[in-house]
Amino acid sequence: MKKSVLATLIISSLGLTACGGGSGSHNDSTDSNPSPTKITTAGVVNKGIVKSGQVAVCEATVANTSQQHCVSPLLTTTTNDKGQFSLKGLPANKALLVVVTKGNGTQMKCDYVGCQDANGNPIEFGEWMTVPDDFKLLAVIASSGEIKTANVNSLTNLAAKKAIELTGSLDLTTDIVNNSNAIIGKALGLTKPITEMGSVDITDANAITGSDNEDLRAAILSASIEQSRKNGSVNIDDLIDYDANGKLAVNKNVVSQIQADTTQVVSQAKAHSKNQGNTGSKLDNADQDVSAIDPDNIEIGIDIDKPVANAVVQAKDFIKQIRTVYTAASDGGDLNTGLTNFADELGDISSIAQEDTEMLLENVNGAIIAISEAMKPDANFEGSMLLTKNDYYVYKDGEQYTVNQNGVSLVATGSYDHSTRTVTETDQNCSYSDYCTKTSTEEVHTNITLNELAAYYNDALLHASESHVVLSAKITKEEKRNYSNPSTEIHESEWSTSKASQVNTLKLQLSEATLAYFSYQENTPFQNTFTGNITLIADGLSSADFNGYEYSGYWDGTGTDWSNESKDSSIIEAKSLTFKIDGVIASDDQAVSALMDIRLNNIGGYVHLKDITHITSGRYCDWWSDWDNRCYTRSEEIITEESFETKDSFIRANVKMALGANILNANNTPVATGLSLDISRNDYNLIEVDAGVTYNGKDTYLSTSYKPYSDTNTPYVSLRDGKGLVATLTEKGEDDIGGTIYVNGQSTGTIGMTNNNLLLIRYTDGSFESM
Repeated sequence: MKKSVLATLIISSLGLTACGGGSGSHNDSTDSNPSPTKITTAGVVNKGIVKSGQVAVCEATVANTSQQHCVSPLLTTTTNDKGQFSLKGLPANKALLVVVTKGNGTQMKCDYVGCQDANGNPIEFGEWMTVPDDFKLLAVIASSGEIKTANVNSLTNLAAKKAIELTGSLDLTTDIVNNSNAIIGKALGLTKPITEMGSVDITDANAITGSDNEDLRAAILSASIEQSRKNGSVNIDDLIDYDANGKLAVNKNVVSQIQADTTQVVSQAKAHSKNQGNTGSKLDNADQDVSAIDPDNIEIGIDIDKPVANAVVQAKDFIKQIRTVYTAASDGGDLNTGLTNFADELGDISSIAQEDTEMLLENVNGAIIAISEAMKPDANFEGSMLLTKNDYYVYKDGEQYTVNQNGVSLVATGSYDHSTRTVTETDQNCSYSDYCTKTSTEEVHTNITLNELAAYYNDALLHASESHVVLSAKITKEEKRNYSNPSTEIHESEWSTSKASQVNTLKLQLSEATLAYFSYQENTPFQNTFTGNITLIADGLSSADFNGYEYSGYWDGTGTDWSNESKDSSIIEAKSLTFKIDGVIASDDQAVSALMDIRLNNIGGYVHLKDITHITSGRYCDWWSDWDNRCYTRSEEIITEESFETKDSFIRANVKMALGANILNANNTPVATGLSLDISRNDYNLIEVDAGVTYNGKDTYLSTSYKPYSDTNTPYVSLRDGKGLVATLTEKGEDDIGGTIYVNGQSTGTIGMTNNNLLLIRYTDGSFESM
């Protein structure tokens, strides 16, 4: 979090630099086009996918919105088997209401947990069901541009109802429509217009595989919203409402319920798709993004009925916003200075990892091992007390086990099963036998709930509410030894050891944990803390290590020709791995919210192998032998073999990181600042990067991608504000960059290089400025 964090994030990702510049007009260079009078709208109805649904479009007048029905529809149509529809000849630059209702044979796919048909019968995930007679789904769109995407789903339904609710008995305007859609997207962490997303059939593995990440996430959110609505534990329509200060705010309880239901929906979708191709990885990525939504750090910042400037003015303001972020992130800029000072003041947080903390965690680990031993069916308690092999006293009261020792207070329940089996092919100990093979197999099955955990060691403290430790593993060790002298001339020996571990399940969860360390400056204590949740889950984790040595020597009467070979091999494989830290890091009076969520998925069965073979050989001459030029020679060779990924066998990975803090700018004014980075690899030759910056009350999002195994990459970037403003940049050739600026889907400006290598923006009103 040091120098130029945001500048590095943006500039190094893009290979671009922004330059200042003025604005002006140049009518000869304008690329403006007259606005169309008629548009085509097309979309997908997805609650899941709705086929044979009746679609009607009308102007969003109060006569229509008050009834949430098109009294006098402009056009109607019916969705096909994929939920798709299109309508031509709609009026441009109007606020339109889209209403989907039950028609002849209308059915909907089940895409959440607990579906029921119109008669209350349970429906399996991915199966079709008849919709009830009162089925209705809404969307509102502002018809700008020649073609307008109008997906209709649970997200657009929320936005349409909220627009109608908050504006009362008024006709909707294009501004109200765009604002209401942006509000719902903002509340749920989406950065693209919601009417352009949510089209993915999450019951179809092929559809998931080829989907855009945010389009998929919106579809999952739509299904989760419907599941939350059916559960009835919260009122989904309360997602957005006015707070005590009269500002639109996010309801934390509703968001939390949607997040919980998203995890269930993703789990159901993964099971249904059977993790085909990259489906598991892409679904995990969506779950990651939804679970990272933090209502405390979401500021809607939109007045639903506030008029907005014309498209060109909005586009210019967006370019100014991009320029402001870049300038603030550069050396000497407000954001850079504030982040650097903040990092310096937070520097003592590293003391959390000091030796006292290390000893504290070691003592906690010792207490857990002791309780595991006490849970064995054959544990030899003396009354209610057991002295374990690692010298801990464990007390048992019914099904509850307690340790209060070495600064650790631990109360746990659960089960532990352990068995060891050893097979030796000789009667002798392998250390003294000329020939021996010994194999030992150890199995461990643990499921422990830590009901209470508190610990301290000198200046380090740890506390956690209910936590879990789950382990199911098998460890096999093998030792071989062989020494032989087939004749007086030949001597041979070999030995090897190997260890193979198979962890079926490993799960560690610390909930509402607090890890603290007191540091001292001039005898004044300063507390450094991490407060939050820690999760580690590994499935199908296996590893194998092999160490071997072989020696052979041949004596020809005058000397010995010898060679030895040593081999070290390691193999590791895992089906899936999740590591997540989510909480607040604080040092003295500085604090930062922090999230790190890493998920690896290995559906293709990639195995990482590293094999090192060291071969040496030479000749040793006896002192009485005739000397020859081969005496005491030595040769050496090292061979390294390592596995590589292929298009069919590679690690799918999703990494999400986020930081949020109030930093002091150059005027010593606290400014809410947020940084996020999302790296996804769901395909062999594609890495996608999404970054976000919150500064000065405005959000700027950046997206790009890279193909690691391609000789050529076309650098591109998409910059968004999450409210309908988008700027795209693409490298068209050497020293040539082009792009377009869109305002709510309408092209409002073009970006191109001038002869003196400046990025010039030409707006549709004839004005221009440098980027």
